[in-house]
Amino acid sequence: MSGGPAVRISIESSCEKQVQEVALDGTETYVPPLSMSQNLAKLAQRIDFSQGSDSEEDVEGEPKDREWGKQDGEEEEGTVKFQPSLWPWDSVRNNLRSALTEMCVLYDVLSVVKEKKYMALDPVSQDPAAGKTPQVFQLISKKKSLATAAMILQKGAEKLSKSVAENQENRRQRDFNSELLRLRSQWKLRKVGDKILGDLSYRSAGSLFPHHGTFEVIKNTDIDLDKKIPEDYCPLDVQIPSDLEGSAYIKVSIQKQAPDIGDLGTVSLFRQQQKNKAGMPWHVKLEAAQNVLLCKEIFAQLSREAVQIKSQIPHIVVKNQIISQPFPGLQLSISLCHSTGEKKNNRASPEKPKPDDHLYVLEHNLHQMMRENCC
Repeated sequence: MSGGPAVRISIESSCEKQVQEVALDGTETYVPPLSMSQNLAKLAQRIDFSQGSDSEEDVEGEPKDREWGKQDGEEEEGTVKFQPSLWPWDSVRNNLRSALTEMCVLYDVLSVVKEKKYMALDPVSQDPAAGKTPQVFQLISKKKSLATAAMILQKGAEKLSKSVAENQENRRQRDFNSELLRLRSQWKLRKVGDKILGDLSYRSAGSLFPHHGTFEVIKNTDIDLDKKIPEDYCPLDVQIPSDLEGSAYIKVSIQKQAPDIGDLGTVSLFRQQQKNKAGMPWHVKLEAAQNVLLCKEIFAQLSREAVQIKSQIPHIVVKNQIISQPFPGLQLSISLCHSTGEKKNNRASPEKPKPDDHLYVLEHNLHQMMRENCC
């Protein structure tokens, strides 16, 4: 067979998948390509061992080429009919391979158990001069080792403290956002640049009072992270205008000018009790500021109407007081009382009273002229 034409045999099968079936909807079913061993077995089955000598192969060279060409055309049909289970001694080969694998594993385990050096620790060779080291140098080396260990522990503690501080800061940020959401549900807020501003006025209800009533929402940072957070701590705070701080109310009193009859009655309107109210600090502060704004707006409206109304006895508007005589011998007084924390401090450190050189008549006339021009 050495004199025959050389035939190149590819052990590897082609990667192209052959179409086995085409369904009615156009879906194609492919046959997976053969593995290397399956392709080699298929090629081995094509060898015809019943051929003659070399001379016969020389004469029949050209027909062989034709036969090989025909057999190449029949490869596609052979791939479908090929079955690995038809190999000779297939089960014997598989059993021998599994037995060989198990024997190799058993041999490795026995070798490890038999040789003790695989499971023993080799002693470290020590320098004989190390035992002769003076005690002073040993203490110095121990101190250095302790200093290194202390430095490592200190770095770890710093990392832990930083992580705790970051967690507290994140929690404070979450608390601030939740408080801001609660504040937004009760008051009107808007963002102007980097600031969060709120509105205390009654413009949404039709008020024309010139005071804006704007307050600012800030983050409360007046707390030490190293100390325990108090129970009444609030991550949110508000800044209100200085003229709206404190508490205010309107005082109405009726007096008879007869010497034997004094005050007939006094009523305080819109006065809030100075008791501890339940709620957040910002809520109490905003309610008090809005009450001050309401009292100022009502007093301004009463002052405007007192100047506009014409009567036989003119109404007097001086400072935060309106004096009127609706009936002869009867005096009506309406006063705006506004108290802040500064007055309490002034009471604690009283100063010498200054002489009252205020010109009430001039103030009343100027006030009346200003009201008439505005109206």
